[in-house]
Amino acid sequence: MVLENIDEIIFTLHSVTNGAALHFVSARVTHVLGYTPDEMIALGNAIIHPGDLETVQQKTREAFRTPATTTFQYRIRHRDGRYRWFENRLRGVGPHRAGGRTVFGVARDITDRVEMEKERRRGDEDMQQAHKMEALGRLAGGMAHDFNNLLTTIGGNASFVLELLPAGESTTREALGDILAACDRAARFTRQLLAFSRKQVLQPEPLQIGAVVSDMQQMLSRLLGPEYELKVDLASDLPPIASDRGQMEQVVMNLVVNARDAMPLGGTISVRARLAARADQEAVARMPSQSGKVVVLEVADKGSGIPSEIRERIFEPFFTTKERGKGTGLGLAMVYGFVRQSGGHVELVTGAGIGTTFTIYLPAVAAKQPSIAISISSDPIEDRALTVMVVDDEPSVRHLASAMLRRAGYTVIEASDGLEAERIAAERKDGVDVLLTDIVMPGMRGPELAARLRRGRPTLRVVYMSGFRDTAPLADVESGEAVFLAKPFVRAALLGAIIGVGTSA
Repeated sequence: MVLENIDEIIFTLHSVTNGAALHFVSARVTHVLGYTPDEMIALGNAIIHPGDLETVQQKTREAFRTPATTTFQYRIRHRDGRYRWFENRLRGVGPHRAGGRTVFGVARDITDRVEMEKERRRGDEDMQQAHKMEALGRLAGGMAHDFNNLLTTIGGNASFVLELLPAGESTTREALGDILAACDRAARFTRQLLAFSRKQVLQPEPLQIGAVVSDMQQMLSRLLGPEYELKVDLASDLPPIASDRGQMEQVVMNLVVNARDAMPLGGTISVRARLAARADQEAVARMPSQSGKVVVLEVADKGSGIPSEIRERIFEPFFTTKERGKGTGLGLAMVYGFVRQSGGHVELVTGAGIGTTFTIYLPAVAAKQPSIAISISSDPIEDRALTVMVVDDEPSVRHLASAMLRRAGYTVIEASDGLEAERIAAERKDGVDVLLTDIVMPGMRGPELAARLRRGRPTLRVVYMSGFRDTAPLADVESGEAVFLAKPFVRAALLGAIIGVGTSA
């Protein structure tokens, strides 16, 4: 009764000519593993996991040689076909009647404990990976912010000079055009960095992901070429997601191109959109933003898979396995950052013989939300010159914006930070009509400065400018009470923002 009711399986091993054999197994084995004692003795090592067999044999030999207790863990196959983890404690107890030695053993099922430990380790690894990606994101965001300030100065001044040139200066115009084209390419590069750092400027709208893929299907087929087959499977009942269409198209493009590059000789690329199912629960739980329904986008290839030693690095910016000049290492980084900024999660399944599948989980929106439209009019707002306060801690950007505004007829006041701007505004008797301020500045951020200046100036118009927008939305921009101007910008964009602020419709 004791042997049948304790949790452990009791057994003995006898030494035989070619090793050791089970001699006795307690009836508890039937409850734990599904075999009768006789079946267990007959099966022997046949149900031990192949990867653990050598360890079991080595530890068993040790138990026969020493009276000390030998402890080890291994996997054994249950009658239902699944492997379970056990901890064995073996101890030699002397000779048996046939003249060989006997080892007494106690086996405990530790499957639940092992799985819990695995889950804990997975959680720790996920946390470490998240911290690493967050640190890289901060670095990338800071680089992009500073780089955008430089591009604003270079491109803004080039466009400014281009407007001042007489029509006949073709050589100079061509040179300035080359500068502006290079700035545009560099700006696209910084947008990818901002996407990874989750600080890009997004314009989310209710979006049917199936419609996005359908609209891109013909273009993607041309991009892939005749040696590739594009299979598209789109569920018809998908709810909309709140997403930036341009960025969503870039995500699909990057994943399809990545799949193409994984199969240089051609093959099939599958794009599928569906609702999350029960099997997706673990991935859905990792989303930073959860909703009642989750839309899933999958892009799969049949390539050779991603080697295990680089899987954790594929979303890092500038990491690429492609040849020099074939890739920047920002495509998957952009996918990762955009999805996380949109409240979603990216999963990767890859391996030899199965290819690679990227699965993106995005929260659905319950109903279509009306977007706020800002009307930009070319007509003057006032019959007098407006006074614009330009606040930016980067002198070259501040001077450029001020020069553009003065040329357009505005009265301009400059300040290098929020504290100086607040002091100057308090001293001026004729007031300030428009505040043009950078968002991220030392001492006082742009939104805080705007809130302080608005206290005594309810009609103050606000334009925020920045190389990136913070992850937290700006309430006054969302409500149409302020305008956001992305760096780098040209004169037309700056003047359009100044004219449009305060005229929301």
